[in-house]
Parts: sequence; C-alpha cells; structure tokens
Amino acid sequence: METGLNSGQVGRKVEVAVAGHWPPGIGSVMPDAYAPHHDYVRPARHVTHPGKIVMVCAIFLAAYFGIPLIVLTVLPGNMADAFYAGVTPLATMAQFAIFGAWAWVLVRALWRFHGRGFWSLIGPYSAAWDDMRKTVLGVGMIMILTQVMLPIGSYGEPAEIRSIGLWLGLLPFAIIVIMIQVSTEELLFRGYLQQQFACLSSSPWVWMVLPSLLFGLWHFWNGNSLTEGLVYVFWATLLGLACADLTARTGNLGAAIGLHLANNFVAVMFIGTQGWPMSGLALILYPYQDPNLLSAEIAEVAGLWMGFSMAIAALSVLIVWLAARISLKR
Repeated sequence: METGLNSGQVGRKVEVAVAGHWPPGIGSVMPDAYAPHHDYVRPARHVTHPGKIVMVCAIFLAAYFGIPLIVLTVLPGNMADAFYAGVTPLATMAQFAIFGAWAWVLVRALWRFHGRGFWSLIGPYSAAWDDMRKTVLGVGMIMILTQVMLPIGSYGEPAEIRSIGLWLGLLPFAIIVIMIQVSTEELLFRGYLQQQFACLSSSPWVWMVLPSLLFGLWHFWNGNSLTEGLVYVFWATLLGLACADLTARTGNLGAAIGLHLANNFVAVMFIGTQGWPMSGLALILYPYQDPNLLSAEIAEVAGLWMGFSMAIAALSVLIVWLAARISLKR
C-alpha cells in the first residue's frame, strides 16, 4: 500500500553506488562509505537463524492481510465501504493509520524471535532524528518543485480545489498517519530485512538489492494492470535502493524514513484524482478517470509507455536521492 504513483504518473528516487563487496567492475565508492552500516547491523547479530526471519515475515504477512479483514468485518456497511475506497479524508487517514497495527506486530515478533526491540531497528535516536529532518526538508522542497509546481499546468483543469482551511486543519493529522505508514515500511524493509540479511551475507546483492526487490514486488498491486504493476515494481525497487543506500551511509533509519515521508506526503497531499484510492487528502482533485479505460489505453502502447515511465521513474528517483545526499552531506 504505497502512494508514490497514480496510473499514468511515475515518480521518485534511486541509487546504485556501492561499498566494498560488489563483484569487481560493478560500481565503486569510497571503501568506508558504508562503514556506519556495520554498527547499524550489530544488534541483529545476536540471533541470525534464517528460520526466525521466515517466522517474523510470516507473522507480519498474516497481520497485513488479517487486520484489514477484521476492520472491514467490524465496521458497519457504509463505513466499511468508505474505508475500503479511501476517497474521503477520514478514510484515507484510516488506511494510513492501520499501518501502526502492523508495526506493533513487527516489533512484538522482533522481540519474540530475536530478543531485541524497536530502537534496534532505528539506530541512534539523535542521529536518526537529525538525518530525518534534513532529508524531509531537502527532498520535500525538490519534490514540491518538480512534482507539483512545475508540472501543474500539464494536468488540465481541476475538478475541485479543497478549502485551504480544511486542508491546513487536516495537515497535522495527515503528517502523523503518513509518518506511521512510511515508518512501518522502513522498519520492515530497511530495518529488519536489511539488518538480518546483512548478518547472512556481507554482499550488497543480499542485504541491499534483495530487500529492495521485495519492496518493489510489494507494490505490484498498486497498478491496475500487468504493465502498470511492473512499472510500480521498478519504481519502488529504485526507491528501496535509495533508502537502503542512505541507511548504510548514515547507520540509522532516519534518512530513509525522511525520504519516504517526503515522497508520500507530496504524492498524497497536493494532487489527486477524484474517486481514486488515497485521494481523500489531496488539495487539488482532477476529474475522475475510469482505471480500466486508462489501462486499456496504456495496453495499446504498452512497450512505449513502460519504457517512458521507467525512464521518468529512474530520473525522478535519482534527483531525489541526490537531494537527500546533499542535505545529509554524505
């Protein structure tokens, strides 16, 4: 459940720079660029059995599918429909807030199977907070410029512009629930999986690329067709690589959360499409488009559309990753 792209819109972050363990000839960077990663991984080295990793992931997946079903069962019919659709402010925030339940399950499973807690996934608190703050500001400004201000005229006439007063009133609550959502995904992919995979192998192909690919596959269902789903996978994998790189460079999860937060905040809060999921908090709404008709149009030029979308995704991710690096001075 990621909010970086709409059908026909592709966006955000990348990195393929490496440290000391890539096969010869594949990239290069200063040998100590990822030195902070060693300290970040240290708490995970006490319990490294692959079977425990499988158990934690299985429990998380059970919660991921089970908790929304429970919520939909408990809610009255009209409220359940609204929650599922996610097109109102309250429903959109509820969809983000439910990630908090999944984060709780992950942390409980982490304690049960690895004997460690929440902060072992985050890293040093003060450094994480400082890196998150810098990254949010640097990436957020670039994204507002490139994703909202510059292309605003290309979207056509808006169907609705929400009340600024209402939008500003919702803003603090929106920041909180989006923070919950992105933090949960970072705790799982750049926290738990990156740490545990690094205990199994020193190769970035294992601890950097594999969790990023899993993160990409996690977003396949954001698309409305095979073609759109594959573009989501490509984009989210690049996003994962960017966040994994920042985590390795800083030795904490702050920068990854900050980059992810800036991405999702801009994607959710400024521009949306009427009637589409996660549109409930957007300031500017454009006319509804039938996703099936849009997918049919894309299918007619699938190869061209996919190539163009992937190129835009890669460029967007690269720009925001560089913005994060500059903000962090790393």
